[in-house]
Amino acid sequence: MWQPMLPVLVNKAVEHRDWIYEVKYDGFRCGLEWKQSGVKLWSRNNHDLTSQFPEIVTWCKENEPYVKDFLPLFLDGELVILRTPYQAIFSQVQQRSRMKDKKKITTASAERPANFICFDLLYSRGKSIIKKTLEERKQLLREVFKNFSEDADTLSNRLSLITFYQSLEEIQQIIFLHQCEGMVSKQKHSRYVYGKRTENWQKVKNYRIIQGVITGYNSENDYFDTAIYHNGKWIKLGKIKNGIKSEERKTLTSFIHQNGTKIGKNTWHINPSICVNINCLDAENQELREPNFGGFRFDLEPEECTYKQLELQLVQLPEAFEITKPDKLLFPDKSKRDIIIYYRQVAAFILPRLQDKHLTTIRYPDGIEEESFYQKHLPNHAPEYIESNNNHLLCNNLESLLWFANHAAIEFHVPFHRMDRNYPDEIVFDLDPPSLDEFPLAVLAAKLIKDLLTYKGFPSFVKTSGRTGLQVHAPIHNEPLSFNQTRELMEAIANVLVEKYPDSFTTERLIKNRGKRLYLDYVQHAPKKTIIAPYSTRATKEATVATPLFWEELDENLDPRIFTIDTVPERLMDKGCPLLADGWMKT
Repeated sequence: MWQPMLPVLVNKAVEHRDWIYEVKYDGFRCGLEWKQSGVKLWSRNNHDLTSQFPEIVTWCKENEPYVKDFLPLFLDGELVILRTPYQAIFSQVQQRSRMKDKKKITTASAERPANFICFDLLYSRGKSIIKKTLEERKQLLREVFKNFSEDADTLSNRLSLITFYQSLEEIQQIIFLHQCEGMVSKQKHSRYVYGKRTENWQKVKNYRIIQGVITGYNSENDYFDTAIYHNGKWIKLGKIKNGIKSEERKTLTSFIHQNGTKIGKNTWHINPSICVNINCLDAENQELREPNFGGFRFDLEPEECTYKQLELQLVQLPEAFEITKPDKLLFPDKSKRDIIIYYRQVAAFILPRLQDKHLTTIRYPDGIEEESFYQKHLPNHAPEYIESNNNHLLCNNLESLLWFANHAAIEFHVPFHRMDRNYPDEIVFDLDPPSLDEFPLAVLAAKLIKDLLTYKGFPSFVKTSGRTGLQVHAPIHNEPLSFNQTRELMEAIANVLVEKYPDSFTTERLIKNRGKRLYLDYVQHAPKKTIIAPYSTRATKEATVATPLFWEELDENLDPRIFTIDTVPERLMDKGCPLLADGWMKT
């Protein structure tokens, strides 16, 4: 029976050249047993998970010819359902592991496939290698994975090799941006020890630090109840028990017994008066995930521990970042606080599309119903972390993104090429119908363009414009194409659509001559022209978002107004990002 080697929990990682660092994924620890006779997935408690994750088994069978010389082998890793390449969603992999119905499992494996992130090799060619050092095992593991396709580390593959880092600072930045569960530090010269929790592997959790108020105590299970203040009343936050020192516990329980009210045999209630810090991984539906006591907050009044504060604390803003006028309305019912929370939630998705591109923001200092202005150049008052290129704004890090949002930048527009290139990195068709009533024309055009791009050898992706239209993106992966070449291709595709559907589409530049037809604009695909970035907000009363879609979602009944700052973060949790799922937009 497989019993995995386990890390000890520490508060701080060892920083030394003899240690390496890996992202700790929030999933199921899993052993993958791969023989010529088949593949098995084993949980850390030796439960067979094979039938719940058929996509992993199918991928292994399809790729078995590449590794047949290494079989039988046994891989140690984490079974995950990913939101980003570094952040996993525990609740989804847990839900899948409990499924029994084969039809539901098949549907789930197609709609939200799992990944096996491999970080160790225990058997190769049927022989145990656990007595080799971690460094030696990692080298053998790379020998296995180099036989797979070059894209074996993307979300589109079911088996991938974990990235390890020599630099503690580099991985800490990744963990913070992606809000990972934490980090595992490993001693390079350590050997694998079955079923042991060892100091040679150490984990550091990426706790969210939140504030709550003590409202009760259960003397039977030793749990304290906590609450937060919201809309004039107290709402349950969750229970805490661990991390309280014996003297602190004694003081706290004594205070509750003296000032609280006993309810039943073991339960006490106390009016909100004691504020505390709580370290946890999440707080949702009146439950705290892996909570522990972080200390008393005698500097706070109970009413300061609010739901609004909780929202900010859970998204983990940079320590030095401060929101100015957080309650100021930028949309009819959305404040600056709401916008900053949204951009923090989607930072890992939007930043790769802004990276090293001259940025144009549209700022609405007094909200979308008041005056706006474009900003392209670096202002004198910008902090040092805002990068620029020949005085053109860049947005290459989380701090920059949030600084722009804090200055009421509602829309983020980028060119079709990076600052160091004079050729495009993508082809983009902007499909803008005369009004929302003609949105089905954009749907038809997008599907036709997809077919023609596929015929020409280009993968393509579709997103809403955030207003009334759609945009089809085709990344240029292989040999670079000039803007003249891409424009020629776009013109040819546009002409095909106009010729086949003259009553639906037009390339007529004069608006008065278009009628109700959809304008196919290929002329704007040029140097210095811009397009709205994926996941940028738009200045609409609904606070809509330019949202990437899965092609199967696209139909004429789709309403692009449903994609807002309220719905998009939840959508990314439930469905994932279409651009990442197909391996285009690496974060």
